[in-house]
Amino acid sequence: MKRRIVVAGVGAALLLAGCGEPAGGAKGEEARQDGGWTASPRIRVVERQGEGVVVRGEASPGARVVLRGGQDLAFAVGADEAGRFELHVGQLAGAVIMTPEVQIGQFPAFGPERLLLAGEGAPLAALLVEGGASRRLSRGPALDSVDGDGRGLVASGRAKPGEQVRVVVDGGGEVTAGADSNGRWVAVLPGLSDRSATVIVGGARFDYPGAGAAEGDVSGRIERAGEGWRVTRSLSGGARQTSWFPDA
Repeated sequence: MKRRIVVAGVGAALLLAGCGEPAGGAKGEEARQDGGWTASPRIRVVERQGEGVVVRGEASPGARVVLRGGQDLAFAVGADEAGRFELHVGQLAGAVIMTPEVQIGQFPAFGPERLLLAGEGAPLAALLVEGGASRRLSRGPALDSVDGDGRGLVASGRAKPGEQVRVVVDGGGEVTAGADSNGRWVAVLPGLSDRSATVIVGGARFDYPGAGAAEGDVSGRIERAGEGWRVTRSLSGGARQTSWFPDA
């Protein structure tokens, strides 16, 4: 069964149908430690540093945090006594989707998001959420991202907390979204399936290129599309999610 797009309230999410040491396979989203449960890691900030980036976030105190970009790419660091971690990621070739996890012995725990790093020096950093609106962490334009599941589109971005953001689609449909206390807003684009469209946010125009071809294995596909980056991922239940990030 595919998931539908739903937006509920101001802070709503979209609901769609140094080198590290080797890290083992994962099971679930939390790991057992000394009779308790260890929380999966949460990424809060990504900043450029030299030719790479620094990833900061929170995990259980003392947990080993791993950021994995496939079998041959992993970076690891230990969280401090307050649960904060700072992970240095060196220069990457091209674009990559990385999975955050914590390791407690033999029991890894995945974080709920995936980290996208794209462009030379990783000028684009964003959190990909299965069934949710993407959260851009790097600098961006008035429109941070457009997410779709083949049947509808959701736009998101950042503004001043409490600001009302006007979004116009194809010169006709219009919607207003309110920024939450963190300045993030989410808006369902009216009258659109997942097709190419012109989106105007605060007077700035963006040409969303659409979902692209669906032939073959599209899971984790990262490509340039129009004036931005497009990511296509397979979701549970056979659904597919496309996320597009216009250039800053």
